[in-house]
Amino acid sequence: MKDTGRRWLIAAIGLFAFLLVGWVLLALQLNSALAGPLPYGPGLRSRLPADYSADGPGRSVVVVSLSILDEAMEMLGLTDEEAAAAHEQMELAMGLPVPTATAMDFDGAAPYTATPTVTRTPTKTATPTATNTRPPPTRTPTETDGPTRTPGPTNTPGAPTATSAGSDTDDPSFTSIVLSPPPPDNGGGCEIDVTVDVFDPAFSEGIANGDVMVRISINGGLPVNYEDLDILSGGFVSGFGSDWVATYEDDVDLDGAYTGDTVLVEVKVKDIANGKWVIVPAGTYTMTCDCP
Repeated sequence: MKDTGRRWLIAAIGLFAFLLVGWVLLALQLNSALAGPLPYGPGLRSRLPADYSADGPGRSVVVVSLSILDEAMEMLGLTDEEAAAAHEQMELAMGLPVPTATAMDFDGAAPYTATPTVTRTPTKTATPTATNTRPPPTRTPTETDGPTRTPGPTNTPGAPTATSAGSDTDDPSFTSIVLSPPPPDNGGGCEIDVTVDVFDPAFSEGIANGDVMVRISINGGLPVNYEDLDILSGGFVSGFGSDWVATYEDDVDLDGAYTGDTVLVEVKVKDIANGKWVIVPAGTYTMTCDCP
């Protein structure tokens, strides 16, 4: 009876040892399978070899014609001469070398030497006075080849200048221009009030809204800060085709001008018949403050 119990204990221990070895082998097999890639899964590594060679030749830059800016310049009201000058300045600017920086020197020299660029620095800031010392505006005649024309009555009933159909062949003109404050001192402000009288003789098709403008040029540069002058009064004296006499007024900003800069103010009007701009210098200021 004792031998039977001993044989059963030995058999149980042997079966337990066999199961333990089998479990260890199965665990090792499963760990190896999980560590490797899935048999049907996509590869996550790139099959392309690493390329550490030098870069190839760069692409050529396509030539861009500046004629694409003609429409924008036309919308700004530039004349043919002004548009040609703008083209020439842009071509000159694009032909200048690009600023570069030297490589870092690890022997103790300065890290890099950058190409300097010119930056406008305001010299001083004018302090405006507490009281308004602006003198009263004075009218400045703009036609130097003869006496200043005085506009006729505006919107006053009378005999029409042109009673039949005709063609508008005469350009409009400025009969008076008033700048406030008057040149050459801008009065310590960054805004100039402009009032003009426009005359277009019969037969006249009139002046369209937005076709009387004011602009500035800083130190002889291209005109900037275009502003439309608003009509205050006037129009056809006695119906369509008669004299056009009207008064316009608005402000122009002096943004971009600094103390000591020379600012030229110009007014311009376009003939509605032929689309031609008549441009007249109104006055020149020497800046006494900064208007960034």
